[in-house]
Amino acid sequence: MDAFTKIQTAIDHYSEGIENELSLSEITIQHGLNSFRYGSSSFLFELFDPLEITKETVFYDLGSGYGNIILYGALKYPEAHFKGIEILQERNDVCATLIEKEQIKNASAICGDILKTDVSDGNVFYLYNPLFDFQYDELLNKLYQISLTKSIIVIAESRCIFFDQASWLEQYHEKDIDVVRKIKYYRAKANHQVLNHN
Repeated sequence: MDAFTKIQTAIDHYSEGIENELSLSEITIQHGLNSFRYGSSSFLFELFDPLEITKETVFYDLGSGYGNIILYGALKYPEAHFKGIEILQERNDVCATLIEKEQIKNASAICGDILKTDVSDGNVFYLYNPLFDFQYDELLNKLYQISLTKSIIVIAESRCIFFDQASWLEQYHEKDIDVVRKIKYYRAKANHQVLNHN
């Protein structure tokens, strides 16, 4: 996709300078104890392949960095809406600038904490290991509450164990990337409202 190749080149250019300038101690003082690791999927085509994206889809990247996932998705599926949430303003600003520059109408860049931002309009949620281990219970509870009102899909890349252990989710697809990493796709179980949520 030529349009995204140009965007990816811009992201790579900006991110290299920004990541070298970030001070972990300064951003921890500013935002509190959060995982500020930066990583993004290199498997964009494969990531979206198992999904049925429609005009009803509201896709969230929780911990969206510079917006690779949502920008690719928005260009590939112009009928759906893609939203990224990134806690660091420096990263989020790059995504917001690219959305405006390329006039991508179906993408939004939100600067905020994924545990505190309202994502209740979403029905697909992607995560590339954006949290510390102790924070996943809070995120899972947030997603569980949303799943009580509609069907949702959760896509985890890398840290899948927390979703494997959630009694209200069932895995329906998996992609092996290498010996260590996987992308797993989950959906809420039928009648999961009556199950005890981990």
